[in-house]
Amino acid sequence: MEATKEKKKSKWKITAGIILVVQLVLSLTTVGIVLWLNMLPELYVMLFGLILLFLLIMEYCLFYFGKKGKKKTACYVRRTFGILLSLACMVVCIGGSYMLVKAGNTLGDITGNVKTTDTVSAYVMTDDPAQTLMDAKDYVFAITEKYDYEHTQKAIEKINETVGTQIHTQVYDNILDMVQALYEGNADAMLMNVAYVDVVEAQDGYETFSSRTRTLYDHEEETVVTEDSQTAEKSITTDPFVIYISGSDTRTLTLTTSRSDVNILAVVNPSTKQVLLINTPRDYYVDTAASAGAKDKLTHCGMYGIDCSMATLGNLYDEHVDYYVQINFNGFKTLVDAVGGITVESEKAFRTSEGGFYINQGTNQLNGTVALSYVRERKSFADGDNSRGRHQMQAIEALIKKISSGTTVLSNYSAIMDSMSGMFTTSMSSEDISALVKMQLSDLASWNVKSYAVTGTGGSSTTYSMPTKRSYVMYPDEVQVKYAEQLVNKVVEGQILTDADLEIPDNIVQ
Repeated sequence: MEATKEKKKSKWKITAGIILVVQLVLSLTTVGIVLWLNMLPELYVMLFGLILLFLLIMEYCLFYFGKKGKKKTACYVRRTFGILLSLACMVVCIGGSYMLVKAGNTLGDITGNVKTTDTVSAYVMTDDPAQTLMDAKDYVFAITEKYDYEHTQKAIEKINETVGTQIHTQVYDNILDMVQALYEGNADAMLMNVAYVDVVEAQDGYETFSSRTRTLYDHEEETVVTEDSQTAEKSITTDPFVIYISGSDTRTLTLTTSRSDVNILAVVNPSTKQVLLINTPRDYYVDTAASAGAKDKLTHCGMYGIDCSMATLGNLYDEHVDYYVQINFNGFKTLVDAVGGITVESEKAFRTSEGGFYINQGTNQLNGTVALSYVRERKSFADGDNSRGRHQMQAIEALIKKISSGTTVLSNYSAIMDSMSGMFTTSMSSEDISALVKMQLSDLASWNVKSYAVTGTGGSSTTYSMPTKRSYVMYPDEVQVKYAEQLVNKVVEGQILTDADLEIPDNIVQ
């Protein structure tokens, strides 16, 4: 009898030991992942570690200690409670580790993206007999030396290498002249950055460019967007910084050169917890960093690289732009669906131009597809771009509110993380974001977020990118631009903005 008892006791000790060792390994793994992610303040990490240690000690006591002479029932209850507690800890550690690793991988996907991708394609007419570059080696290729010539040269070098001879080129003054030459047969083929396709198709008479032509060859070129010394010297948790938020319809994790439909500057002062969002209309007619004095639409800056858009907005508001965040609105659609939709307030009832979805005046619950149409809509409003900018900021705020409410993240965690990987890309490093999160968790301070939108007057003009065609532009309201510049300075200097500050005083209105 005694031998049987001792055998059972020995077997239990081994079983309990295995349970505790497994829990210890899982606990250490979870703590290691927390340290790797580097988002929790040191105090939080210490408390987390102490809690796990306390639970281990508690379970050890439940497994191995108890007053002798107690009934078997009490012993079984104690051990059963210890096992259940240990299993609960293991489940939390496994689930928590999965969520932390997923978050870390997502952060790695969206941060530190300092490369842009340009694609130069060789276009021929749809009915052209050539099917490969070799078939077109004796063709005359239309090119322009005025727009994106650097990438065009690289494409020519690669084509020459592929076909084993120097291709024939004909230089044209601008993009539309090239397209027209291709249409009329004055050129057999054409080399053009794919970023220009949308701009070409926005011009009268060229709406069917994509259906009338096809590509023989695509040449991709990566360019590194370097961080300047002014940004590198800043401390992201104490020094004010400016983020350029760009919106595009690209569907890759790399930053592709394309027009930007969303142009928002986020001016952040981490010391005062003040954020100012400034929306600038896509058709704003401005001096750009690429046009050498010629004016162009702000949206066209994106075709010359994200750094061109940053520099142009920096010049407009006289403030250095430190980082960029690109929002992929196709990824935005997926994320909205992942969180179960968003709620927005519409100032009027209308039907979207894209998809024909009906939006009620007042409260609307939108899924991803409808939300995407909502943030793109401008034709239903007299102020066009201005209303679209408001809707974009409204949708982003609604999405943030939905994600931060209740159990949304926990119940849709995997889908949300996957969607965010396809929605955002940023030049901010994971260390920068970790530092901001750690700061926020340390002080738990609330942020004062204010929005301001500049507007202007609609008109028609030629642009640097399309010098032979007049298109819709918005002439900036210089008073509003100057006032936005003053608001930026206030945030940078540490002032807290109120709603009254967002109204332009009568004494400075021209």
